[in-house]
Amino acid sequence: MPQVMNAPQPQLDATAEGALLVDALGDLPAHLISREPLGYGSVAGFRVQDTLPEQTYFVDTSQLGVAAETGLTMGDDPRRPQARIWLHPADPHLPALAASAFAHSSQLLLSRLGIEATGPTEFVAYRPGRRGVLRVAAVDGPVWIKVVRPRRIRRIVEAHRACAEAGLPVPEMLGWSADGLLVLADAAGAPATNAEWTPRLLVEQVARLSEAIDAVTWAAPARSIVNRLEWYETRSGPEGRMLAERIRAALTRAGETEPRVVHGDLHFGQLFLSDGRISGLIDVDTLGVGDPAEDPAAFIGHAIASARLSSAGDRQRVLALAEAAMRHWGMTGRVAEYGAIHLLGYSVTARDLGDRTAQSQLLRAAGVVLDGRGATEAKNALMKIFESV
Repeated sequence: MPQVMNAPQPQLDATAEGALLVDALGDLPAHLISREPLGYGSVAGFRVQDTLPEQTYFVDTSQLGVAAETGLTMGDDPRRPQARIWLHPADPHLPALAASAFAHSSQLLLSRLGIEATGPTEFVAYRPGRRGVLRVAAVDGPVWIKVVRPRRIRRIVEAHRACAEAGLPVPEMLGWSADGLLVLADAAGAPATNAEWTPRLLVEQVARLSEAIDAVTWAAPARSIVNRLEWYETRSGPEGRMLAERIRAALTRAGETEPRVVHGDLHFGQLFLSDGRISGLIDVDTLGVGDPAEDPAAFIGHAIASARLSSAGDRQRVLALAEAAMRHWGMTGRVAEYGAIHLLGYSVTARDLGDRTAQSQLLRAAGVVLDGRGATEAKNALMKIFESV
């Protein structure tokens, strides 16, 4: 089983990270908007509301080294500070981000690739310390700029090439640079989150896609969700810690499986459809050889968490997708355990943001998954848990 890193220094919780921000900037009206594991600690985002436009600061306790600092650092070792604070988008882990986040710079970048931008640069996604995704309207259709850590770019480029050579429907790679920047064409089709699909048929297609992923020529190891269990456990309340102990006990009873090539973060948000068929697959950055339970668990966990956020009218449909996935893959071979870890992670996010109702519901949902119930029984239990949303 994959091992969790041991932190070389004590980790800080969200309250301590907020205190560090106050020490650095003064008692500003800031509130926590995000928090997730990074390196040996975490990175927490705080939005300061008394500025126009609003500013977002990040407190990073990962103790990871960077090529150059872009903000304040704390601690005795400048190569591995106990904490650092930066103002978005000056992420020291992603040196290409600030240079890509503004319209004039992204347009100049694309012009060097022979691409004529026709609109502003739009921030689509950002995981501090890990990656940023920007969208730029262009003459021949939207272009996507992905910014990652420089040390990861070659592996990501090679993963895209390997998937394309294997015939997977990944977007065309238009260019990349060693400082952690990747430019991609638009994926074919419409996002599955906005498309029409039948749960059983979509899951069957995802299963075939999973088999095609396993046929990709690839040897690098995948990062298992089990590596996050300890981080989630230490940042959960009593109920979350009890769940983590149940997960850990269940994992010790799970049998060994033959590793295979997995996407590493496969869920319906990564899929694009045309006429009800999968026509596009994105975010193959996490491609790796790992436990075959990784992708089914990620798919099921994401569908359940998405159902909680869906409108009452859509919730039944999204839970039917989770039900179809649980029926197709079953809840054995670590699928239940890994799925429960995903949901535990979502509950930690809810706890950090002060949403106790969401935290409780996601923990209860994780318990349903961990129980390994039949697909229909699990779906009905999840409906009851989420009916108050």
